[in-house]
Amino acid sequence: MSESKKAKRREQLIAEITKDPGILMRDLALRFDVSRETIRRDFDALRDDGRLQRRYGGAAFLPKGNPLSFEARQDKFLRERRAIVRCAHNLIEDEMTLMLGPGTTALLFAEELVSTSKRLTVITNGVQEALTLSKSDNIRVVLAPGEVDRLEGFAWGHETTDFVSKFKSDMAIFCADGLAVSGVSEADSRTVWTVRTMIDRSTQKMLLIDHFRFNETGLEQICLLSDLDMVISDQEPDTSLLDALKENNVAFHSA
Repeated sequence: MSESKKAKRREQLIAEITKDPGILMRDLALRFDVSRETIRRDFDALRDDGRLQRRYGGAAFLPKGNPLSFEARQDKFLRERRAIVRCAHNLIEDEMTLMLGPGTTALLFAEELVSTSKRLTVITNGVQEALTLSKSDNIRVVLAPGEVDRLEGFAWGHETTDFVSKFKSDMAIFCADGLAVSGVSEADSRTVWTVRTMIDRSTQKMLLIDHFRFNETGLEQICLLSDLDMVISDQEPDTSLLDALKENNVAFHSA
């Protein structure tokens, strides 16, 4: 096979894995009408190029927007993010069912909720978030299954999105890598599918994001501004972004 055909197939592989992070090697082999060994060689080549990470049965697209580890990100802008989660807590009502996406700010939000007097149900794919929330007697915690990224601490894949889609919630609360006039975006495609499902299954949508991520765009779009109900940040955005939020009836809360 010519190098150009190999390159084209590998680009198509990237596209398929981006659309469906849980897809298996055997399914890709059927889709492209090649052997599993061919797909395996493609994976190896893409891994060597730094574009994929191998996992059991398949591969995952490497996020480009989060070069820092979860631990390293935990300590960044801590004061600002703690103010954000306190504000979010104040907007949560008693007896709510929440869907919570993963992330360093989501973990801070879970820590904030541990002391809540409100009775809540929280559905999440964040392993650390679930363990933290389970310390509260007032919170029922539902952890979504799936393949666990031990470094980032979240479950992902078909099992995760299928599980989340079985529930309805009052509010989806999630974090992102970027907020711009074009919408909300994220560097890691694996989390996007779950968060989109949470958004689809929730009555209200709340974005927690620090001001350093304003007018930034990640690899993949999570949703449009019109899909949001409220944004909580530590500072107001510039006029163009704030006007765009107002035009889309998104309430902005400054912590």
